[in-house]
Amino acid sequence: MRKIFMGTAIMAVFVCLIFGVLFLKGQLNSLQGLPSVKNAIAPEVDEVRIDEEYMNFYDLDAFETSLPVFFINTEGQKLSNEIATMGRCSVLNFEDDGNMHSIYDKPDISMNVGVKLRGASSYNFDKRQYRLTFFKDEYGTKKMDYDFFGMGYADSWVLNGPFLDKTLARNYMVYALGAEMMDWAPECKYVELFVDGRYKGVYLLIEPISVGPGRLDLSSYGLLSGKTAYIVSRDREGTDFDPLQNYGKLHGFTSNDLYVDYPGSKSITPAEYKWINDDISLFEMALYGEDYKDERLGYAEYIDVDNFVDYYILNEVVMNHDAGNLSTFAYKEINGKLKMVIWDFNNCYDNYQWFTEDFDEFYVAEMAWFNRLLTDRAFVDKVVSRYYELRQGTLSEEHMYSVLDEADTILGEAIDRNFSVWGYTFRKNLLVGSGRDIRSYDSAREQLRSSIEKRFEFLDEHITDLYELCEG
Repeated sequence: MRKIFMGTAIMAVFVCLIFGVLFLKGQLNSLQGLPSVKNAIAPEVDEVRIDEEYMNFYDLDAFETSLPVFFINTEGQKLSNEIATMGRCSVLNFEDDGNMHSIYDKPDISMNVGVKLRGASSYNFDKRQYRLTFFKDEYGTKKMDYDFFGMGYADSWVLNGPFLDKTLARNYMVYALGAEMMDWAPECKYVELFVDGRYKGVYLLIEPISVGPGRLDLSSYGLLSGKTAYIVSRDREGTDFDPLQNYGKLHGFTSNDLYVDYPGSKSITPAEYKWINDDISLFEMALYGEDYKDERLGYAEYIDVDNFVDYYILNEVVMNHDAGNLSTFAYKEINGKLKMVIWDFNNCYDNYQWFTEDFDEFYVAEMAWFNRLLTDRAFVDKVVSRYYELRQGTLSEEHMYSVLDEADTILGEAIDRNFSVWGYTFRKNLLVGSGRDIRSYDSAREQLRSSIEKRFEFLDEHITDLYELCEG
């Protein structure tokens, strides 16, 4: 009797398992084709609203595009750089399938989003810059990760709209070069953008410098001593709260302020803040001390020297006057060495609004940390050797031009659409100095190519002039 009962029970369990597997298979099949969302639940997709009068004003017909299209809807709320405005974000061609899609096609996904304006010098441009943070709920109480175009799951993204950069490609090009040279560089993807039904043109969706899958792979925990992985940024005084009181700042060796970006302000402990401040200070004491060239007592004990070399070369090549001074980021794993990460190149190659740059000068050599590193012959040896190595591949004119051509191909007809809205800038003088304002997209591309050539003409002959900065 017991054997019969046990056999019946086993059969019942077996049948339940079969039905369970079939149920789960059905559930998985029903999720196939859903966008890349963690904890995927079939989302409700919004109807997209397009301002027809606005489109007609700029002679923009109902177009098709192979680029992903972001539709941000805030119901006309005023946006700010301080408080996020809650709204909805729909994306057409979320999977970036390479096919043409009408802007009137149904989007693939709609999400709750908090929208903030961003930027320093670019904050007041007519073409606004945006920071997007995605949420599970409409009130913005619980963040939600999305994987846009294979760049990795994250809840925070940047929409960068090229305005002064008439090539639309400076950031795209330098991030691509940085990805070839360094351990990590922000990935980016061209998209087209509508805000509250109005077409805003071509944007780059960019990974902000943060921790997560596909981003900086840093430990999410610290020790009781306060020792922790971290990201710091150097920017203008007053940019954020609680700047570090680091050795370089207090003793006049560095300018502007260093801020802790990771751990975040809501999670960092007083012990972690102190440990980061002390860690940066120890590096700066070694760097600006008498024994700074010593491999054990000097700066090399604290930083990834090869990373600093690549960061210097790339920023010097593209004439990024801000590198080391503004929009400058460094990070460190809990038991690693300090590394630099590249950011923001809309103004590179003499594209600053309020001043001009000569092609035959060194710029990053004057900036914090690098103004001392380049007095060490061993560091300059690495810079010179690595520069000539990179000139044979990643930093060859041919390769850089191929990246620019790639951007042009990806954008296609979106270039003309972008300048249907922003083409008035070709008729305005936005950059100081004569002959710097460009009157067409084709002229902008030619100017950038010419700038690349001029810069290499100087550096190829004069990179060894850096030895003149060396002490001893």
